[in-house]
Amino acid sequence: MKLLSKLSGVLVLLLLVVLSLIDGAGLDITSKWVPFLGRMHPVLLHLPIGIFAAVVLLECYLFLRPVSRVPEKIHFLLSAAFFTTVFSALFGIFLSWEGGYEGNAVGFHKWAGVVTAGLILALDWLSKSRESNPGKLPTAYLAGLVVTVVAMTVTGHQGGSLTHGSGFLTQYNPFAAEKEVVEITEDTPVFVSHIQPVLKDYCTQCHNPEKVKGELRLDTFEMIMAGGVNGDALVPGDSEASSMIHRIHLPVEDEEHMPPQGKPQPTEEVVQLLSWWIDQGASETAKLEELNVTSEIAQHFMEIETLDFNTREGVQAEMDAMEVPATTAVHFLALDDHRLGVRANKTNDDDLQNLRPLAANIVELNLGGSSITDASLDLIGEMLNLTHLHLNNTAVTDAGLEKLVNLYQLQYINLYGTEVSDDSLTVLRRLKSLKKIFLWETNVTKEAVEGLHGSLFPAVESDRLRMQIQQLEKDRDNLEVDIVSAFDFGIQPLKVIEPEASAAISISDVMVDFHKGKEALAVQAREGKAKKEDLEKMLEAYQGILGLTPPKGEADNWKIKINALIDSTQDLVDGKESAAAAYKTAVNCKACHTDHRSD
Repeated sequence: MKLLSKLSGVLVLLLLVVLSLIDGAGLDITSKWVPFLGRMHPVLLHLPIGIFAAVVLLECYLFLRPVSRVPEKIHFLLSAAFFTTVFSALFGIFLSWEGGYEGNAVGFHKWAGVVTAGLILALDWLSKSRESNPGKLPTAYLAGLVVTVVAMTVTGHQGGSLTHGSGFLTQYNPFAAEKEVVEITEDTPVFVSHIQPVLKDYCTQCHNPEKVKGELRLDTFEMIMAGGVNGDALVPGDSEASSMIHRIHLPVEDEEHMPPQGKPQPTEEVVQLLSWWIDQGASETAKLEELNVTSEIAQHFMEIETLDFNTREGVQAEMDAMEVPATTAVHFLALDDHRLGVRANKTNDDDLQNLRPLAANIVELNLGGSSITDASLDLIGEMLNLTHLHLNNTAVTDAGLEKLVNLYQLQYINLYGTEVSDDSLTVLRRLKSLKKIFLWETNVTKEAVEGLHGSLFPAVESDRLRMQIQQLEKDRDNLEVDIVSAFDFGIQPLKVIEPEASAAISISDVMVDFHKGKEALAVQAREGKAKKEDLEKMLEAYQGILGLTPPKGEADNWKIKINALIDSTQDLVDGKESAAAAYKTAVNCKACHTDHRSD
């Protein structure tokens, strides 16, 4: 029995070696216990590290103050560190059987873990030789401690690289040589300047040379275009048919949603940028000047200029030294704030020039009713931190507003009672931060206001392809952008296609009539062979089941899937290019059945 106890560590280590030799990814394992325990590896791996750290600290304590009973405690900790290392490595092996990791990288990490467990077992044996002389530290034991610390560090580094990408632990090494920074210029391809940083932030943690989920890598252009086990990641020229964009738009809780739940999620603006790049052909070398920059993504390419704020003390010194006209009131926006607000409703062009030393700190400027002219807009155009501007009832004109083209921080402008006309709106369209515009009693026409409104709401107009129409109307009501003019103008809601009320139609009927069989209309539609009149019938059927309740699952998810079918079928009817590919993506039988088909 005592011999078996001594050999238990060796037997356990041998079992770990045998399991490391098995390629579990190729096994048909049906038990859920293996993947469940595999997911416990990231949780358990910290335990042996902590226990072994305690061993090192106790040895340091013994070196300073020899104590007879401490070696006995070290023996217990080494035994605990060994068995927890074994279990951590075992669960790691189970995790590797899920696949999705580069073979050499995961193999190195796995065997490094096995070697670390063996070193800890050897240290445990060597520690027993100290029982006769507790105050002496054997040379072999000391060397083993150092080697084990190195092995554990290497193993952890490789594990971090598998999880977060190569170089994760050393990315900010203060002793490393400075990496050459790629200078972004007008000649830099958009893929390098804007797309690669997005993929690095949201995608390459799971799709890199070491961790290749779905056999898909997104760290280089060549690998992106190569696709993965599920096919192409994107279809150049068609973002709607691209798997990458489709997965991003899935509900976060969906298993196929990317990035996975718990990882940083891209904003709608970032998704729009990716979709735009794909629609433009997904080129690796195209420069910005060669592409059509739409209003939706223009904000990503704006060179927004700002002025550095002066300190409150510096601003106060300027105000004490300068002569502020009696017609002008300058105030700090808040206590201990360096930003300024200016009210000058009776000032003129000459008096306003006195504010030039404070230009960087002025964020709110109220000149409503003053005597200023276009001459003052030169100075105002230099106030690059300006967010609120009142020019109501002044003599400014379209020509003067041209001088405001660099006020990218501007959120509010009041032009009530001025002589500005439709020409002035060209400037306002470029100021994408604008939230409120007053145009009462101006020469701006209703048609121009409608055009301005459309240019400031591009994201809303495009949401029809990704949101339920009913939800879109609600979102529009909550938008914070206001354009106030003499016209009774509001956003016209999109025409809602109401499903025909028919007691006869059912989800089952539609599936049988259009989806069932190798010659089904859905199959013909996927292959681009369906007739237009047949597609129109299928489109009508999809519209009919949109408002029905699925046998199981969430109604919102059902509507998203059916809306995707409706949109792609409508594209087929209209004869749009790549419509068949979009329909093929939308008619995902397995995904829909999993969510909504009754057992």
